[in-house]
Amino acid sequence: TTCYAWTHQGEKMEEQTLKTLADAPFNKMRMCIFPKDYSYNKNEPVYYPYEGKPLKDWDFTRFNPEFWQHFEKRVQDLLELDIEADIILFHTYDRWDFENMDAESDDRYIRYAVARLAAFRNVWWSLANEYDIMPAKEESDWDRFFQIIRDHDPYQRLRGIHNCRGWYDHNKPWVTHTSIQTSNMAEGIHYRTRYGKPVIYDECRYEGNIPQGWGNITAQQMVQHFWAGTVSGCYVGHGETYAHPEDLLWWAKGGLLCGESPSRINFLKDFMSDAPPFDMLEPVGDDKGIYVLAKQDEYYLVYTTEPQTITVQLHGNNPYKIDGVDTWNMKILPIGTAQPGEYTFAAHRNDFAYRFTPYEPGETLRPEAKASADVLQGSAPLTVAFSAESNLKQRWDFGDGTSSDQTNPTHIYKKLGQYTAILNVTDNEGSSSTTALNINVLPPVPTDIGTYTEFPGSRNELVYFWESTIEDRNGIEAHDDAIITDDGKMDLTNGSFHAKEIDETLLAACKESNQLSIECLVTTDNLKQSGPARIITFSKDVTHRNFTLGQDGNRFAIRIRTPRTGENGQGGEFSFGKIESGKPIHVIVSYFPGNIYCYVDGELVHSGNGIQGDFSNWELFLLLFGDEANGGRNWDGKLSHVAIYSRFVGLEEAAHKFQLIQEKAN
Repeated sequence: TTCYAWTHQGEKMEEQTLKTLADAPFNKMRMCIFPKDYSYNKNEPVYYPYEGKPLKDWDFTRFNPEFWQHFEKRVQDLLELDIEADIILFHTYDRWDFENMDAESDDRYIRYAVARLAAFRNVWWSLANEYDIMPAKEESDWDRFFQIIRDHDPYQRLRGIHNCRGWYDHNKPWVTHTSIQTSNMAEGIHYRTRYGKPVIYDECRYEGNIPQGWGNITAQQMVQHFWAGTVSGCYVGHGETYAHPEDLLWWAKGGLLCGESPSRINFLKDFMSDAPPFDMLEPVGDDKGIYVLAKQDEYYLVYTTEPQTITVQLHGNNPYKIDGVDTWNMKILPIGTAQPGEYTFAAHRNDFAYRFTPYEPGETLRPEAKASADVLQGSAPLTVAFSAESNLKQRWDFGDGTSSDQTNPTHIYKKLGQYTAILNVTDNEGSSSTTALNINVLPPVPTDIGTYTEFPGSRNELVYFWESTIEDRNGIEAHDDAIITDDGKMDLTNGSFHAKEIDETLLAACKESNQLSIECLVTTDNLKQSGPARIITFSKDVTHRNFTLGQDGNRFAIRIRTPRTGENGQGGEFSFGKIESGKPIHVIVSYFPGNIYCYVDGELVHSGNGIQGDFSNWELFLLLFGDEANGGRNWDGKLSHVAIYSRFVGLEEAAHKFQLIQEKAN
């Protein structure tokens, strides 16, 4: 967990923090040596690290023994709780001028900190919190700091460095582990490969309710991050930022925890203690939202954040027992039996994990539940005929509040949505197993999809489009150094465009239908953009929007505002797809209440119900390409073939649209 300035809050508050930690699941604490000046943390510390007077009258050659004795005591307190002290040496949130010391003072400080603290066996060294936004330090300074610690720490404690947007090269030999700030959990499997070192998501945003985007994810999202990171073979850090009338936020000052994620994190911690040792497990999932952690022939753990169809390869010759793990309600449920080989199943619900372990010799096998349906997707009302490959007693839960004990029933889904139909079978001995099918009931789609030969295809409920022709250029207004290239693309590397005279029309159309589809063709060479960097955004500024399609690393990111996701749309933010450097990529994101579908190059790459709600809280903002109106989230790339609809776009239409663009390109 993170409590940046907890050692600067005075005896009463610090003792309360330790009392809270004694009952919490955390075994590592990120904490600063220097006091911190930032939102929710404006109080003066009790002690200062140097002799002198605040705010900036310090003698950097004379350390204050009282400060360091106090800090040592708190490190010892954590040691007695079996908690690692991840000590942050530098940060930029500073009104005392400690971040601007000269090189000689920096080096002296590091040597002194190592001399005083390295003997504590729970110490880790984190060179900085967000090292890349400290203007007084160059890359060579950080290299030098690492080497000083390596050369002066006789115990060789772990060494890492934390980023804001720019990443340090964790491949350098003095770095022992990869400490990162990102909520792109799907890339964990690649971070492990890229750096060949343990990966720690030290900051994946915080559970809380403050306005800042990094501090207002839900408890459910925090639990998702922990499971996704863990099943990617990585480690994940917690933080909590619930507003308090006296600014007593855990992430800043410690004190009390009030969120719902710690108990679920503890459940995960206990669950993993029953698995094979973590260093013997290998992530074998993908980077598209299916997480698999395995020890071949012995243990497979599969996790997904949403209902979807999953295939896992089970090795060996013995059948596997399947247990379901309800990660939010903290329950382990018997699911059934899987034979070795390729096993395909539908995830039952959101935030669910599946554990596969071989049966013990002589152990009675659970019955196998196998279900099928004549149709899995279509427009409402959708009639589905279900069948089970079994003569066992059947119980069907259709996922819409209705159920049936009939054998091979037929059911009509009348309302739009994604449903999980669950079959439970019971044998004569009373043993039962379950399986599931995902049913998608979609809005009606245009009947003329295949009749169009040019972009954007069907114009049914088309609100806005920009194809990259000369005639279109009068409809957009350039900001900063955004340009239209000779081949008719928006080059947004150094600026942005505003779509003129469309804002009111777009707002009215989407609020009336409560549906939205965003389409575009994007090309970028920069796979390190984050924020997310804004590709297309209907927003006011960095904290107020109706929707944003952006880029976070090598993945697309989407935010859609609803009463459930908040005025910044971050309550349901997620990433999808994969961006390749220099490759034009066709993207469509389509939403109707509670259901989102994402297509890349004509293929469905994500569908889920992580975003809930309608557009009743949308406001009149600007439709922008490449940045926010007030800057700060510039996207580096080229954009064309933009279309925005106030309706749903299905897979058939998405594939047809991609075909139109390909045919024109050829």
